[in-house]
Amino acid sequence: MNKKAEYAGTFYPENPEELNCLLDSFKQEIKIDYRSKAIIVPHAGYIYSGHSAMAGFQYLEPSENIFIIAPSHHENFNNIALPEYTFFETPLGNLEVNNRLISEITEKFPCIIADEVFDKEHSIEVQLPFIQNLFFPQRQSAVDFVKNLKKIGRKIRIVPILVGNCDYRLISDLISTYWETSSFVISSDLSHYYPIQECRQIDTYTATIIETGRIEFLQPQQACGITGIKGLVDFANNNECSMIRAEMYNSGDISNEKDKVVGYGSWFLYTDTKNDFIERYYSRYVIDIARQSIISSINQEEFIPKGIPPVMTQYGASFVTLKLKGVLRGCIGSVYPTKPLILDIIDNAKNAAFQDPRFEPLTVDELEDLEVSVSILSAIERINFKDERDLLSKIYPYGIILADRDKRAVYLPVVWEQLPDREIFLNSLKEKAGLPPNYFSKSLEAYKFNALYISED
Repeated sequence: MNKKAEYAGTFYPENPEELNCLLDSFKQEIKIDYRSKAIIVPHAGYIYSGHSAMAGFQYLEPSENIFIIAPSHHENFNNIALPEYTFFETPLGNLEVNNRLISEITEKFPCIIADEVFDKEHSIEVQLPFIQNLFFPQRQSAVDFVKNLKKIGRKIRIVPILVGNCDYRLISDLISTYWETSSFVISSDLSHYYPIQECRQIDTYTATIIETGRIEFLQPQQACGITGIKGLVDFANNNECSMIRAEMYNSGDISNEKDKVVGYGSWFLYTDTKNDFIERYYSRYVIDIARQSIISSINQEEFIPKGIPPVMTQYGASFVTLKLKGVLRGCIGSVYPTKPLILDIIDNAKNAAFQDPRFEPLTVDELEDLEVSVSILSAIERINFKDERDLLSKIYPYGIILADRDKRAVYLPVVWEQLPDREIFLNSLKEKAGLPPNYFSKSLEAYKFNALYISED
């Protein structure tokens, strides 16, 4: 039995040609080669959320099974619901349901089988044409067709899942169980019907939680698919993965409506740290941004970068270090992430060039020989220690923050190259904080962090 398309002609075009043209118009040029097995994407009408959804789907890696995990907006039930339907129809054709896998899931997880809860639900249906447009294009060369077959290995089937009153760990366990042979689409809009500025504040907060993995702070009013989001982020936390932003805006940015808007965001799971992602794909961009910020300031011009990668809009903390012929010329940075990373780098580059109290402001004559490097900090962790010997055993090879009441100082991990002895490193950091090198007290606090170091070499 087939599941009919309920929202063709309302949420998205009913005409196949028009639908494909609209989906194609949402596509962006992706200059990186990474593809992810899990994404978060919105599910509103395409005119509003289509750009954000496609931004996430373009990173999705096709697998034998594509799970679509979405909230139920109309039916109340416990745990998750799965269908008995054989196919889900859209104007672009039918997508086959993996009923064998659904039967297996019913034996392993608490759930119900109920076609009726899917009948009026849009949160799964609106995702299907994206899958068809990207992985089953109606117009493709023979070479592309063969490439797609080789990449997929066999035909794609979908596993539609609606989430009811459910513990997010059920979703996390589901993803873990089928990770090797599947990809996962988490369907969710963000905040609903707040004034536009409030929406932006809420969604920025939600995005930061998703990107830092602090799922204990996620609440139902932040996103309709909050359980699925928490499940995926929990999986990412448990497997040392990161959530990378692909796009975020709200309906007011499209319609100019300011009073009641809905937020839309998309993310993809990266199987390493955010800093690893930046190093791999955006090292040159980071250095260029820092240097252009300095040049613009010297020329007394406002610097507004274009084509900002979404990952650079995630909150982050950085240090910008300037050298002339190998000699320090300025270094200013942020220990805690208080703004989008790109703004932090821009501000710290200007401050390192013109506000470091140890140096005179940089001049235009020095630009030619200026060496720029940027350190992007990881999350900061407190170091628990019993005494100084215990502290010394735990500080290498990290960046270290030392604090005691109003005294505070920080060394980046790169400082170990100049101070490789632990005791000398720690004593020097004490002196930088305005403390005697032999100082120790019970009120002394220490924190550690890693840092991605990017230079022009």
